[in-house]
Amino acid sequence: IMHVSGYDPLSITVPFLKRIGAETVYAEATERAEVDAVFQARDASDLAVVCLVGGSPQLNTQGNLNVIEAAAAAGVKRFVLTTSIGCGDSAGAIDPFVKAIAGRSIRAKEWAENRLRSTSMDWTIVRAGGTTRRVGTGGAILVDSTTVSGHINLSDLGDMLFLALQSDKSIHRALAAVDRG
Repeated sequence: IMHVSGYDPLSITVPFLKRIGAETVYAEATERAEVDAVFQARDASDLAVVCLVGGSPQLNTQGNLNVIEAAAAAGVKRFVLTTSIGCGDSAGAIDPFVKAIAGRSIRAKEWAENRLRSTSMDWTIVRAGGTTRRVGTGGAILVDSTTVSGHINLSDLGDMLFLALQSDKSIHRALAAVDRG
């Protein structure tokens, strides 16, 4: 788990991740040297990366690209990238008003998706619905759809990322994560 200073969407799920043996590493995703250092002195072939980087345009572009490129260079085999519904072939799933507001962010995340697809890693893209900080419902779903739209709590999103990471059926697929309600 890589924490980006000033942005910690996994703060709710970090205790759970530690209980299952995940290591938490702190780095600034926009600083390539810091990201590269995360993979140094580790056998990257045994690592899986779950990337939930975002917030600013710089994090959405350079942050995600740095993590993808450093992981690929280190020999990481499994990578789960979190982007947004509205990226790529799911562009029609969001309202034009939302697209006008979030268009720059969506385009940046789309670049990250394209870069990840060009690597040799076993990748999965999880396109999250609008994230909320409300209490999780436990009713999140992960679906193979380019038309689904909705919201998802961050802790429920963490559960969906874990499911995607564990499932071989998710490899080389872009999936949407939303609350069933």
